[in-house]
Amino acid sequence: MSWRERWARRSTRERRLIVMAGGVLALLLARTLVVGPFMAYRENLLDEIAAHRERLDNASAYLARAGDIARQREQLHGRFQQVRAQLVPGDTPTLAAASLQNTLHGLATEKGVEIQSTQVMRDETVGSFRRVAVRITVTGELKGLAEFLASLEYGPQRVQIPFLEISRRGAVLRGKGARALSATIEVSAFLQSADGAAKADGTPAPAPAASPPVGGA
Repeated sequence: MSWRERWARRSTRERRLIVMAGGVLALLLARTLVVGPFMAYRENLLDEIAAHRERLDNASAYLARAGDIARQREQLHGRFQQVRAQLVPGDTPTLAAASLQNTLHGLATEKGVEIQSTQVMRDETVGSFRRVAVRITVTGELKGLAEFLASLEYGPQRVQIPFLEISRRGAVLRGKGARALSATIEVSAFLQSADGAAKADGTPAPAPAASPPVGGA
């Protein structure tokens, strides 16, 4: 018996049920094979579009801030140059220590105090910088000594005073009978070397010149 004869022997109700079942099966197959993959592709496409949109928004934000970042960089570069100008000049610890000694002698003469002795301390490495220190013994009256210390603290060069000792023992001014104060002061400062300028400009820094240990004077 062929399927046509079997179909003809079915009642109208059975035919309707078979057609409905076939339609439901066709819908399920269409959903599984067509609609499902299409919906998944659509969701993936939407996620990809959202991701690209977020990247574009971030790129637009970066571009909008590019001018501000450039201005901030210029400001930082200017501040670096200002700070570097306040460091002790010299590409080597020896030259920097000599420059620091000249500064101390000039201030002492200006403020009327006398430098009795000078000792150059061993230079130190602090991070990417080099620090030199000079220890001096000075004598003078209280006012002149105070002005000398104030000139060191508020002067054009950035220096530190890690050690200070003031005493009246043996502090006699030359040519004067009055007793004065004697102070032992250690003054330290960082080098204004070419390395710092190279780092600020983004160019490779030259190899630092080796310097022998500096002894006391």
